[in-house]
Amino acid sequence: MSTSELKNKLKEKIESLNEAYFLEELLNIIELESNKSDVFEIPEAHSDGLEKSLNQMDKGAITTHEQVMNDLHDGLKD
Repeated sequence: MSTSELKNKLKEKIESLNEAYFLEELLNIIELESNKSDVFEIPEAHSDGLEKSLNQMDKGAITTHEQVMNDLHDGLKD
């Protein structure tokens, strides 16, 4: 199917939709694709948290997945 055929089919499907939430999600997908760039910028608030986590990891202040799962399992026993 050619690009123009796909666009026409998509237009027909969109015209038949009445659910606002679904149309909003389609728009979000299209906007994500059209705004795509090669560089992903991490928001400053997230960057600060990542930096803190990396520092904790460097200092050995970590909890393994296995430890978390064991703690959860033990907590469910109580």
